[in-house]
Amino acid sequence: MRIERIVLFGQAFSEGGAEAAADLAARLEAKLAYLFLEDSNLLRLAGLPFASEIGIDTACWHELELSTIERTLRTLASQAQEAVSSVARRLRIPWSFQVLRGIPSQALSEAASSTDLILLVRSQPYVGIPTRGEALAREIVSRSGAAVLYLSDGTPVQSPFGVVFSGKASEIPTLRLVAALARDFPGKLVVLSLDSGGGVSLDPEVQELLQDAPSSTLLTGIAPKAQRILRAAACEGLGLLALSIGDSPLPPEEIESICAKALCPILLLP
Repeated sequence: MRIERIVLFGQAFSEGGAEAAADLAARLEAKLAYLFLEDSNLLRLAGLPFASEIGIDTACWHELELSTIERTLRTLASQAQEAVSSVARRLRIPWSFQVLRGIPSQALSEAASSTDLILLVRSQPYVGIPTRGEALAREIVSRSGAAVLYLSDGTPVQSPFGVVFSGKASEIPTLRLVAALARDFPGKLVVLSLDSGGGVSLDPEVQELLQDAPSSTLLTGIAPKAQRILRAAACEGLGLLALSIGDSPLPPEEIESICAKALCPILLLP
């Protein structure tokens, strides 16, 4: 899988997210893009005569005005564009900035392509109708075919690099991408096998990918449960955990649980 564009998505600038995105763009020789969202549901709500909100600082009710929301979004977009421009110039990587309006999952899925890596920052401020980040990440991958990197603000992408692998041929591209990351950084590759054992370790392509990594570990017999996968990831001290969701034996709720509870960034692929 060739990543051509690293996409940072949100409604406010995240310094940690921007640094992680720019670093990946530089290493993968990809373009850095910022897609700034104007939530259409929020704008429709603000236009209703009875709309109101509770201030976070004051705990007081006040009317929700469309003009105020639009002004806030324009200010945040301007700040985000300036910050992304600065980090891109510093690392000398190509960049772009685009304002989208729509429902988060739909707008981003329409703007993304299968050669994009989209960064969603777990702690990023959000001006809009709340959406669970874990569900949003999984839905974007399913809708667009793009990869999504779900991380906490300020959490770097680093070695060791782990990948959940059940032995299916459809998961080979995910394993190949993570192995390439291990070579580019460079760092250790850890394969968390949901298979019972021998079949995965004997696969010629898997063996070749393990041998090409600077160093590698194959862990077998891991139960297809979020708790077991996260425990293995923590024991290995992973700095990134990747999994393919297209043909995964993990149900959606287990995938979202991994995203929500992991101590390291999570990479979701089709």
